[in-house]
Amino acid sequence: MAQPNQDPATIGFPMAQRVSFETTDLSTGNPFVEPHTVNVTNAGGATVIPIGGNKVVIPLTSSTAAGANFLKLHMPQPNSSDFYVTFAVKTNGSADGYYDYTAGIPSGYRSDLRSWIKNGLATNINQTVTIPRTITFTIYGLDTNVVSAAIQYAVKFTATFGGGIIFNPSFESAS
Repeated sequence: MAQPNQDPATIGFPMAQRVSFETTDLSTGNPFVEPHTVNVTNAGGATVIPIGGNKVVIPLTSSTAAGANFLKLHMPQPNSSDFYVTFAVKTNGSADGYYDYTAGIPSGYRSDLRSWIKNGLATNINQTVTIPRTITFTIYGLDTNVVSAAIQYAVKFTATFGGGIIFNPSFESAS
């Protein structure tokens, strides 16, 4: 029997990257609590695979077989405004089919992630260069339900190639 997946809220940073959204009342300027819906707008050329419920995965290689590495995106649950990104591997041992790493990312995963970020770009081995890969989302509040007032948000992954390879995912808003 497959094991239940750990709630990404209990995994913690840096293994689970959390983003929280809020809506601002334009008449008062104060934020208010409402659940949000999040949709992938542009996956930076990557394939997005729904895996049920509020989760989708993005394969880091051309393989989607057991043992392949993925980014897992946990969209907000009903009555929530928290979005998570976790680092996962496909396995039959987890309830949703993907095990979320909770302590340490294997070197093979890091290598696949760097290659995914690089996305086939050629680099000069004598020059250090930082390359980003961005996934863009559209977010809007469910209570206000004004899709025309949706905002764009980006999750940006970066890797440095050249002198020393550094993995440093960062999150920032799309402009």
